[in-house]
Amino acid sequence: MENWLFATEKEIIDQIGQKLKQIRLQHNLTQKQLSLDTGLSVSTISLIEQGNSTSLESLIRILIRLNRIKDFESVFRVGENLELKMKFEKARLKSERKRASRKVK
Repeated sequence: MENWLFATEKEIIDQIGQKLKQIRLQHNLTQKQLSLDTGLSVSTISLIEQGNSTSLESLIRILIRLNRIKDFESVFRVGENLELKMKFEKARLKSERKRASRKVK
């Protein structure tokens, strides 16, 4: 699921865990290496990657180590019209074609 707009909290937590694992692997890190770098236990990292809830502090430690804290920062930008963005996203999802177009010759 790429769009979190209509996802449940559990689905979003699962996706965050999966994405963190993918990013960790892109950095060629084992859970043990990430554990040592963040001060978190291997079991904590494993649980997060499996979609279990975590503390904000643990998430921030992981994001800093994986050089993704800048992405997280964007969540807290002030002044953007998020309601308008959500309406636009809903309209875009509704307007996507569900069938192939008819070719006329």
